[in-house]
Amino acid sequence: MTFFGHPFHPMTSHFPIVLYLLGVWLTGAYLWRGQTDFERFAYWSFILSWLATIISSLVGLVDQNQLEMADPRRENVNAHITAGVTLLIINGLLVYMRFRWTDVLTRFRWTYLGLMALGVVAVATTAWLGAELVYRLQIGII
Repeated sequence: MTFFGHPFHPMTSHFPIVLYLLGVWLTGAYLWRGQTDFERFAYWSFILSWLATIISSLVGLVDQNQLEMADPRRENVNAHITAGVTLLIINGLLVYMRFRWTDVLTRFRWTYLGLMALGVVAVATTAWLGAELVYRLQIGII
């Protein structure tokens, strides 16, 4: 799938990463400063990150179909997909916990922060695997 001749998935993949990391940063700012606006903006950042992850994943799945079934690079693509699905699940759990319990950072602080840390690992993993696909394996470039 292209947009004016440029692959679409590499263009959409930056939004989930940045929005997720912004949510982590805003949560840290809330814990440091105690201002509820930081926590509210972090919640919306996680929601937008989750939605952006869904969009980027769907576009990436369409792009994946351009590879031949016997292409040896599919293993790397599948690892990237696994990391992306992991991020989608973790991000969804963070959004659900915050929606279900507005005092999640009081009631389930360490569970929530642990999930957030796992999400950072998932973001870093899927970003690194995506960069490997583009720069080393030449997938998703013109």
